[in-house]
Amino acid sequence: MIIYHPAKDPNHCIYRLISLLMNIEGGCSFEKIRVLDFYYSFPHLLKKISPWPNDIKAYKKYVVNIPGAYEKISNQRRLFFEMNEIHKEAVGILCAKGILNKELFENGTIALDKDNLPVGVADLVIHDTFVKSDVFKVITEGLLSSKWGGKSGLKEKTGLLEYKYDE
Repeated sequence: MIIYHPAKDPNHCIYRLISLLMNIEGGCSFEKIRVLDFYYSFPHLLKKISPWPNDIKAYKKYVVNIPGAYEKISNQRRLFFEMNEIHKEAVGILCAKGILNKELFENGTIALDKDNLPVGVADLVIHDTFVKSDVFKVITEGLLSSKWGGKSGLKEKTGLLEYKYDE
């Protein structure tokens, strides 16, 4: 039996990354885009961020209304770790196609080179209903702007990444 999930599909990951990056001014780090993509793939897990960051309390009201998922995820940190290879592959493909800005990428920032983004792909993203949703705003505006590292940062609150050695 073959079981498919978009989170494990590099092509779907490419679409998700493009969707995120089209809505993030200036790009972000690989580590952050991985977290944002994780919550794009599993928005119901936003409810498990605890405690919810004070600096983005206004977004909490959108998270409460997210319906539960069909699948049961017992270990979200492991799933996040497993998605790392898919993320690396997707970023590699986007770099090879020239869709990511190579200069910024070499400096650790992932950002679109919008001139090389196919118009058809951009149109798909613009008309995507999830991209227009409040949950997507929580991910691209709220999580992105929240304190990231160290104790009481998003890395700690999500439980997805190690934060103890942040400066």
